[in-house]
Amino acid sequence: MRPSALGVVASALVALALVGCGGGDGLDVDTSDVDVDALLTSAADRMDAVESFRFDLDHENGTASIVRGLQMVRAEGDVEGADRMRLLVEAKAGPLNAELEMIVLPDEGWITNPLTGRWERETIDVASFFDPAEGVTGLMRSLDGGEVTGAQTIGGFDSYRVEATIASELLTLFGDAREGEDIRLKAWIGIDDPLVHRIEAEGGIVSGEPDDLVRRLTLTDFDETFDIQAPR
Repeated sequence: MRPSALGVVASALVALALVGCGGGDGLDVDTSDVDVDALLTSAADRMDAVESFRFDLDHENGTASIVRGLQMVRAEGDVEGADRMRLLVEAKAGPLNAELEMIVLPDEGWITNPLTGRWERETIDVASFFDPAEGVTGLMRSLDGGEVTGAQTIGGFDSYRVEATIASELLTLFGDAREGEDIRLKAWIGIDDPLVHRIEAEGGIVSGEPDDLVRRLTLTDFDETFDIQAPR
């Protein structure tokens, strides 16, 4: 992954020009007859069949802890299966801004030292801090009482917007979530093909996070081929 790619996946994990707090162009689509439970089930089944994708994760009104005391502001990267991920991260280390790369493989993890740029081994796995592959599917299956509140174009794909409130502990997508908090959630699901194109979660999911923290995850390039290997 090249550092110059950072910012490409505002169009890729993407296009963060949002309408209100959602994203994309508003569509004149009648959503009154959409069965939200059937839509979520279709989205879960469809995402379960996806082998790879590109993502962009942005934080508004705060950051998320990752490793080595770093606070992630945004990240973009590629995911293959449930245990291979490569990402480029914009982070903060105290008052300083940092940019680093990470690679997560089934049996090992790597991170670039933000001071030297050299690769170093790091004990980390996908599920420990950000699990988009399993987490998105699980989230679609966990949502209850959602409502289709409109339709928008996300990354060029016409999508239904689903809104719901979910318990924080169900958001394993974003790592080790605390229990007992209500998180306001929006999900954009394709109209013609029920892929999940964006998820937006408002609220503190991990202990110590502010209540107005917004995570915005955009997914693109489904089932593309990515060569995620250990650094050479």
